[in-house]
Amino acid sequence: MQSETTATRTTSERVRVGRGVRGRAAVSQARLILLVMINVAQLWILAAAVEAALARHFNILVPLVVASGVCWLITLSIVLWWRPVSRRHTSTGYIRPQKK
Repeated sequence: MQSETTATRTTSERVRVGRGVRGRAAVSQARLILLVMINVAQLWILAAAVEAALARHFNILVPLVVASGVCWLITLSIVLWWRPVSRRHTSTGYIRPQKK
């Protein structure tokens, strides 16, 4: 089987393929931004936990540990389960180009 080149595709096919690539890039960028925001929140929680421990306010540590755990679970879900949705699924959840 020979792969189809861009020159043999019609204009509508090129637009559709281009939108798919841009859409996947947007999803990847959104996932990365969410992960960075959650990481910053976890660092803030860690700083608050260290400050509370040094001030001997141990009753504040339990909610901080719970908040950090929630951040960790959200991060885990973003990394493992949030994939682009398509009718052509693969084992990784990403779209394969359709062969003609």
